[in-house]
Amino acid sequence: MASEYTYDEDGETWPFFVMAVLSFALVPLTAKWAWRIVSSDRKKVNVPGAIDHTSTSLGLENAGSIGDFKRKRTSDRIFNKTLLVVVLGWAIVGYIGWNHTKEANLQGTFDPYAILDVAMNASEREIKSKYRKLSLKFHPDKLPQDITDAVKQEMEAAFIKINLAYKSLTDEVTRNNFLRYGHPDGPQDVKHGIALPKFLVEGKYSPLMVVIYFALVGLLLPVVVGRWWSNVKAHTRRGLHVDTAGIFTRKLTDRNPAKAATPNMLLEWLVQAHELKEVTGDMEPAQIRKLIDAHFQRQSGPSDLQKLQIVAKLPNLINGLIDIANVFRQFDVVATAVDLHKAVVSAVNPCGKYQELLQLPYVDENQVEAQPVKRLGKLFAIKEDEAGKALGITDAQKLKTTLSIAAHIPSLRILDASFKVPGEDKVTPASKAHLVVKFLVKSPRLKSCPRIDDERLKEVETMEMLRNPLKTNDEETSLPHAYAPYFPEPVANNWYAFILNQNDNRIVEGSEVCKLENIDLSNLNLAQESWISGKEGEVKISTFKIPLSQPTASVPGVSHYRLVMKNNVYFGSDVDIPLTLEVKPVPPKIPSNKEAVRDDSDDESDISDPEEDSLAGALAALRGGPVKKTEPEEEDSDEEVFTDINTDTEDES
Repeated sequence: MASEYTYDEDGETWPFFVMAVLSFALVPLTAKWAWRIVSSDRKKVNVPGAIDHTSTSLGLENAGSIGDFKRKRTSDRIFNKTLLVVVLGWAIVGYIGWNHTKEANLQGTFDPYAILDVAMNASEREIKSKYRKLSLKFHPDKLPQDITDAVKQEMEAAFIKINLAYKSLTDEVTRNNFLRYGHPDGPQDVKHGIALPKFLVEGKYSPLMVVIYFALVGLLLPVVVGRWWSNVKAHTRRGLHVDTAGIFTRKLTDRNPAKAATPNMLLEWLVQAHELKEVTGDMEPAQIRKLIDAHFQRQSGPSDLQKLQIVAKLPNLINGLIDIANVFRQFDVVATAVDLHKAVVSAVNPCGKYQELLQLPYVDENQVEAQPVKRLGKLFAIKEDEAGKALGITDAQKLKTTLSIAAHIPSLRILDASFKVPGEDKVTPASKAHLVVKFLVKSPRLKSCPRIDDERLKEVETMEMLRNPLKTNDEETSLPHAYAPYFPEPVANNWYAFILNQNDNRIVEGSEVCKLENIDLSNLNLAQESWISGKEGEVKISTFKIPLSQPTASVPGVSHYRLVMKNNVYFGSDVDIPLTLEVKPVPPKIPSNKEAVRDDSDDESDISDPEEDSLAGALAALRGGPVKKTEPEEEDSDEEVFTDINTDTEDES
């Protein structure tokens, strides 16, 4: 019985098919593996303007354990199961490409220009000349006598192709067939087959192919898709495991609001997280907490590697807790969580005192607690040797390094914070407003505050700003990673910004976590003289805009809020200021002379809503007011266009 299918007996197609299928899976997998390696050190880690302040360069006692952790983390990123799959996959592709691929038989395609080796714009004379040369070379009567039969057959087939190509370019009928069907002989049969050798499908190996097909489609594909879907469903949009998110949600729901949120309470929640169980295995929460406390005390021991693995997971867990607590509007939990995040990054006791000084390296905790200097700014108000005594640092080089680090820890000096409605000079009822914060980035070594003219605080509104008032938040350079020599991984630096109700000290309802992540830090390198002068071009004024989640009050009135901006890595950089939102009534619109004219019998005003494509319409839309849709203009008919054209062609005599 004849076979119902044609097979790839010569191996012209199946190698390319297998290589294409493997490449389809290997290319994204290889890109993902490479991206994990490259993305680990994408941002600058050190404090701008300071020297290399890593644990190794500083010679800290934890440099060895952090170095081991980083080497293991790098090794895990490079040498893993993904690398094994990638190497084996590309090895198979290379083997098939080198040993089994060959030039495919393109008999179904026909290109007379390629066969005759002439350009597509070649003249008839050039075509004839090339044809004569090839005919003399491949004519059966001109072939050498000592060639093999296989070579003879190939040259005879080439001679036939040369004649067909010549006819396709010179003979009218043959040329029409070529132009219409792509072949000089007219339409060709289209064959479909299986890109596998026949012995694999209909021979003794056919059961093996069935097993392989079932393993790939029935087992491997569902497992891969299932694991991917399970991983997606097992984590929240912020990367928090759903079990961990459930623990935080239950804790916040059952929490007694009269009980103050403390770092110890939050640590009790964190040690139950699913992410820590993946790292520690069967370790009890009390044991996990003990290792975390050792990190706060900057203590080294035989369990340093496991301790750093636990500590490296905490920032992501704390950020997830902040997101959930923000939904519950529990600002005391949020504020405590941010402070705990600082303590984890700086390896400082979250329940202790004097964190501003203890976050620096080489500091003697006992000496700090026994002297009156407690703030970073005070270190630069005294002589350098006195600052060394206050910190308990006797080595001159270490003291210089410590003061350099302290000088480049940024803080914010708020110049103005006011609510703004785009395109308006005041906040109107039921409008879409945002808070505009004008501030200076300040180094602790810079004293007092420069004089800034009010004109520099004004902002020129463009049409682009009216459409997207928050666009300025992304125009500055992103903050570098924080100075954190005691933490095993780079940590992004930012300020969390919250607007609180003065009445209940809760986060404004419906607001999302807002982060200040892009700031110009050039002020940190200013000299005292340039800072005091406050000259434009030397002292950089930054702007941060915080959107209000809901429209302003529908009636005029005054509301009182607080703006709290908490830095996530540095102690002493937080901001807490009062805010006042005054909603003023919309002034009555004075109609123009044309608008004032109306029909005596009509009681309605002729003042219409602004059109949506006008500037007034854009401002009204931002305020939540009505706008008039722009109707497309009707095109005049041909009769109306040519009405005035005289079509009478008779001569007027």
